[in-house]
Amino acid sequence: MDWDRTAIPGDFCHVPERITFTSGEATVRSERWGTVHAEQYPDEVIYGDVLGNSGVEAAVRVGCDTGGQTGSGRLVWAYVVFTSEEQRLRLVGTVTPQKYEGGQASSFEGIDLARGRVTARENWHRSADASCCPSGKAVTVWRVGDDGTLEAEAPRVTG
Repeated sequence: MDWDRTAIPGDFCHVPERITFTSGEATVRSERWGTVHAEQYPDEVIYGDVLGNSGVEAAVRVGCDTGGQTGSGRLVWAYVVFTSEEQRLRLVGTVTPQKYEGGQASSFEGIDLARGRVTARENWHRSADASCCPSGKAVTVWRVGDDGTLEAEAPRVTG
């Protein structure tokens, strides 16, 4: 898969259309934040059989920020999960951190793709945390719903 040439749904950053990246980056218009810097990480794609059909789904990490280089400029992280149907990509869902507090964007330690679910290990900022250093930990399980898309369960705080 050539992720560098794949347009990614922009919903993770409140962008109504797909985002086409150049060298992993794009400048786009967010309905929530105005002009933002979006990025993707095609070298960090995670694979697994989420739909339980012996196929392989893929999750690509994406994010958007204000264009600055500090933690306080980070707006959101996400993983966009795809499957392949009839030689075309179909969106299974967008996994975003569910635990949020303190005004800073939550991030991921990682995700796991397994039969019927995606498990997201999240880092989140408590209200007293510096923008560099989230101290909260949580796990959110995303299940495949009846319509074949992902639905988040309530996050479980683990630290």
